Amino acid sequence: MSNENQNDMTPDVQLPDEKALLLQRAKMMGLRVSNNASVDTLKAKIAEATASEEEAHQAEAKQEVTKKAPKKKSLRQYMVEKHMKLVRLRITNLDPKKKDLPGEIITVANKYLGTVRKYVPFGEQTEDGYHVPYCIYQFLKARRFLHIRTIKDKNVIGGERVVSAYVPEFALEILPPLTKEELAKLAAAQKAAGNS
Repeated sequence: MSNENQNDMTPDVQLPDEKALLLQRAKMMGLRVSNNASVDTLKAKIAEATASEEEAHQAEAKQEVTKKAPKKKSLRQYMVEKHMKLVRLRITNLDPKKKDLPGEIITVANKYLGTVRKYVPFGEQTEDGYHVPYCIYQFLKARRFLHIRTIKDKNVIGGERVVSAYVPEFALEILPPLTKEELAKLAAAQKAAGNS
């Protein structure tokens, strides 16, 4: 077969012109254009819409990056977050001079936290645990008292010797945080007591 015969056998398919393609693309993009618009006008509108879409995508990407990037905390925010978290303790006072005291007001202060003041009970009142800020826990853990006692010693004149030492003032036992069930019971007890 000759080339001419092959060309005769292919159906005559009309390829769309540039304007028809641009109109179709504009409709797919959701642009409102007139069927009478020129090719240059169609190209300009499509280019403008494409540019605005790209800007919107870039702005959205920037927002996602800023959302994902953690905000840098100030020193005060860091200190408050770290030192004001609550610690559940069982507290026993080891100072014999304070054996009759039910508790004590503890004050901790610095330029970042400000003044943190809390009444801290001792002994039986803390049997089920008592929550104090971490900075007060650190203060209680570091606190010492002068413990003076006499012991019998044959090598000393009079047979007794005075021994003094700085010892921890409190025995602190860290308890696990309350469970949801324990929190619910505590809330019910406080509500019944009228402490809502």
